[in-house]
Amino acid sequence: MAQVEDIFLPDELYYDRKEHLWARLEEGRVRVGLDMFGQKAAGTVAYIKLLPVGREVNKGRAFGSLEAGKYIGPLKAPVAGEIVEVNADVLAEPTLVNSDSYGRGWFVVISPRDLEQDLADLVHGAEAIQAWLEAELREYKEKGLFAEK
Repeated sequence: MAQVEDIFLPDELYYDRKEHLWARLEEGRVRVGLDMFGQKAAGTVAYIKLLPVGREVNKGRAFGSLEAGKYIGPLKAPVAGEIVEVNADVLAEPTLVNSDSYGRGWFVVISPRDLEQDLADLVHGAEAIQAWLEAELREYKEKGLFAEK
């Protein structure tokens, strides 16, 4: 598992470098959530809006939006496809993103259109994830977006 300070990113997931979303492969489908880095950078999540089941989403396009202490903006799909499940729990209790980002705090499940091509753009594998996490944290600190410990 990749870890820097109190931020950890499980190795089995795929990560969107820009959006800080994770993607977990589950029997041909992709469960999507906000990684720990993203939720710590955004702050306490106050509101989430998600597209309904049955909607098609394109990679890099919004499947919902998030409002948090330090971020308000779109949630952009790491893969293209159809939304087949929406997490009602996270809509009712948005802070699940902060308290259980890799468990109950997920957003949607997508049935992908072109999984192999979409996954090629995401960070995966222990060494790649660790290197990306270290570089990303350094960059955020240089920009003053993360307080020094």
